[in-house]
Amino acid sequence: MSSMRTLTHSLLTGALLASISASAFAITPSFQFVVDRLDNRSSNTLGIAEGVVHYIGAGVTPNSGFGTQVSIEQYGTTLPMTWWSSHVSPNEYYSILPTNVGTSDPWTIIANNAGDVSMTWSQGTAGAQALDFAQNVQFDATSNLLSWELPTTGPAIEGVRVYVWDRTLGLLNDPTQPDLAGTSSYLPPVTSYQLSSTLFDNGKSAADYTVEVRLMDFRDPQFGMSGGNTLSTSRYFYDLAAPVPEPETWAMMLAGLGLMAQVARRKSR
Repeated sequence: MSSMRTLTHSLLTGALLASISASAFAITPSFQFVVDRLDNRSSNTLGIAEGVVHYIGAGVTPNSGFGTQVSIEQYGTTLPMTWWSSHVSPNEYYSILPTNVGTSDPWTIIANNAGDVSMTWSQGTAGAQALDFAQNVQFDATSNLLSWELPTTGPAIEGVRVYVWDRTLGLLNDPTQPDLAGTSSYLPPVTSYQLSSTLFDNGKSAADYTVEVRLMDFRDPQFGMSGGNTLSTSRYFYDLAAPVPEPETWAMMLAGLGLMAQVARRKSR
């Protein structure tokens, strides 16, 4: 009888521990923000694809480092979201869709962490129009003042935000990709912004940075300026100085110059 009680107690204890252990690893994901907008990107040296796309983003914790997988779904179409772990926003996920994929209706965002599922919805892009880029962007290296002109055509610009990209920083989850060194707050439609002098401390130079002047159109003015209320953006990328070529690039340039010199010598004969 005693052995039977011991066996029963062991089985119950094992089942309880298994239950506790399983629940300890299933963490309900939570959403900090959701972004759903039309995105117009200029050409750039960061490797960000240019053109007009549909951008859906979400801040989700825990992140992929803890096993969370995030996707979007609309009318039977399911697409994955990519984990983007920046120093500024370490738990962000995004999907970039061509404008002809899906509709302007909201998308369902699904986060799955070890079978523990959470869902939320985007706001859709109904009424979104592609915004024109900031014009005549300039940087005064003496005063660190960045300036630009607002476009005179297209939808009215309702907000501005400045992003500073650092090509030498690297994402937390992919050091080969450029990361954000910082961002401004949401600003009214201004035409200049003072960059922090600390960007150039510790041997950093203007050649390390690309700034992005992001112009915005909002869904509803009563909800203020925020990512979730942003309906459409234009993103103009501007290198503060010509990027310093990598050693491999220098080698290719020198080899090319040597070849040109050799051809010139042959022609002179």
